[in-house]
Amino acid sequence: MKGIFISHSTKNRQLVEQFVEFLKLGVGIDNGRIFCTSINGTLPTGTNFVEVISREVQEREMVIALITPEYLESRFCMMELGAAWIEAQYLCPILAGGVDYSDLKDTPLAGVQMRKIDSEDDLCAVYDEMVRQEFVSVNIAQFNKKRAEFLKELSAVEPEQGCEAVDQEESGLYRPDSEGYYYVTVEKERPVPAPYKCYKIKGRLFLGAEEKDDTLSHWIFYQKDVFVSLKAGDRVCLKVAKTQRRFFPDIGLARNIYPENMHVMV
Repeated sequence: MKGIFISHSTKNRQLVEQFVEFLKLGVGIDNGRIFCTSINGTLPTGTNFVEVISREVQEREMVIALITPEYLESRFCMMELGAAWIEAQYLCPILAGGVDYSDLKDTPLAGVQMRKIDSEDDLCAVYDEMVRQEFVSVNIAQFNKKRAEFLKELSAVEPEQGCEAVDQEESGLYRPDSEGYYYVTVEKERPVPAPYKCYKIKGRLFLGAEEKDDTLSHWIFYQKDVFVSLKAGDRVCLKVAKTQRRFFPDIGLARNIYPENMHVMV
C-alpha cells in the first residue's frame, strides 16, 4: 500500500499528533504507512536522521506538509519541502496554525494550490484526492464522523509554546485564526448588573487594519445564560459577533466584545 510522509515542524507536535490520529481513524491510513518523526519509534536509535528522512521522502508516494508559522521559519522544513517537491508523486501542502494564503506571497509557495486544515471543504477535497489516487478505500460515514470530531478538537486546542499565539500574548495584540477565532486570556471579572457577565482580557483584539482602536482595554460582555462563567487565568477561544466602543467613568475608554461563539480551553 502507498505510504505517506508528514512534513512538519517539531514545535507543532500537538497539532501533528491530532492530525495523524485523524488520518488513521478518519481517513483509514494504517499506522505503518505513515512516516512522521514526531511519532515515537519512527527514527530508530543510532540512525542518521537526515539520511532516513531523505530516503523516506523519496520512497513515500505522498507527502503532506503542515505549513505553520514555525514551518516557514525552519530552514530544515523548507529543505524537506523542496525535496518533496521534486521526489513526491503527490505533494499536499496544508495551511495550519493561523497561516493564510497572503502569508506565502514572499515564499516559494506563492501560487501553489493549498488546503486549510481547519476547513471542512478542504479536508473533504484532500480525502477525495486520496481516494482517486487509491491511497484509501471509500468510507464516507467514518470520514464524516471523524472529520467533525477533528475540527471540534482542533478549535479547542490551546496554542503550543513557541507558536504565533505566544508572540501575540507577549505583544498584547491578538489576531484571529483563519476561521475568525481569537485565543485570549482572562485577566479579571468586572461586576455588572444581572443577567450580564463582563471580563477584561489581557491585551486587545486586532479588529482589522482599517479600524483605529484607541480604547484602553477590551472586555468580553454577554448574558450569563448564553455562555459559561469565566475566571481570571482562563484561556478562552472566541469568535466575535460585534464590538462597541464605550466610555465608562471607572475604566475610561473601553471596548465591549460580544461573542458569537466561545468556550474555555482545557
